[in-house]
Amino acid sequence: MRKHVPLLRGLAILAVVCNHATGWGYTAMFWWTHRYRQVSSLPNYDQLGSLPYYGLVVIQQLALFSVPAFLFISGYFVAYAARGDSPALSWKIVRSQITHLLWPYLVWSLVIFIGDGVQGKRYSLVQYVGQLVTGGAVPAYFFVPLLCQFYLLSPLIARWGKTRGSLLIAVSVFIQLAATALAYLPLLGVALPLVVYTSGWLFIWQALYFPLGVVCGFHYSRLKPWLARVKWGLLAATVVFGVLSILESEALYRAGFNDGWVRGGFRFSAALYAVAFVLSFLAFDEISIPFARAISHLGTRSYGIYLLHPKILELVARAIYHVAPWVLAHQVVYQPLLVVSGVGIPLLFMNCAMKSRAKKFAHYLFG
Repeated sequence: MRKHVPLLRGLAILAVVCNHATGWGYTAMFWWTHRYRQVSSLPNYDQLGSLPYYGLVVIQQLALFSVPAFLFISGYFVAYAARGDSPALSWKIVRSQITHLLWPYLVWSLVIFIGDGVQGKRYSLVQYVGQLVTGGAVPAYFFVPLLCQFYLLSPLIARWGKTRGSLLIAVSVFIQLAATALAYLPLLGVALPLVVYTSGWLFIWQALYFPLGVVCGFHYSRLKPWLARVKWGLLAATVVFGVLSILESEALYRAGFNDGWVRGGFRFSAALYAVAFVLSFLAFDEISIPFARAISHLGTRSYGIYLLHPKILELVARAIYHVAPWVLAHQVVYQPLLVVSGVGIPLLFMNCAMKSRAKKFAHYLFG
């Protein structure tokens, strides 16, 4: 299984960039419409329900396996680090993993804060600290404090994952189901504070995937025959839940519920899709995937791409807004430009850094 992890990580980082690129697609479609057509007011929703619109919805929803996949991979390697007769995971390993995450995260968060400050967007010291704790420099950074929470819990998770795997999965499923059910309360007329929908950095929203990776890491030899028997069922489940995630997201959006929630992965259908996708990947681990080597290479650079791509997407989108606004009208051109930029520019930057004197600082820049 270990040889396939970079491939899954590469697919996941591609999905992350595609997901965030669709956000700029919606911006071009609804908020920047005046750059390529005559409109009376903004936002303009004339393109709601069009083929390009539904294309963005499909891409966005099918990319939602990405964060669960990264959490699963992290859990799998925790199990690998805790291999042996004792399931205990040393705090030295935990500290090493968290440090590996935090240094680049702090560096690029600081760069983003400085850039925002130059543009006049400044906060108090308490607000800056709060943003660092919750991953608020850019919305995509919520993943770092989320993963750090799992690493802090990993000694306990590793112990249970080896000796009480079924119980660990049951508890994790219960926590995530309870948190997810909370977000659906507005369907019953119960108003929820906005903070519920902006707390994605809390582990309860994604409680299952890291422990699932730990259990698979400890017991993969026992799980592999079962995965082989049910692989076609898992593939069918991936397709069905992927379609349900698309339909649910659009239905909730049309009903006027919180946009960030209905488009994100904190829904029942999206969670089922993510689990089915990851397990299907494991079940079909011997299937050849086109460009597997290139995708696996992206997997080895995934953290650097993750840290750099949000602002690169923003800069490229704004450059197109000013220089070539006609592109904004054609998502079939706009989206590939964003994705290629969001992956290619970070890779180019990292390669240049590794060939320069900055190489000795690469660990602090890209993990």
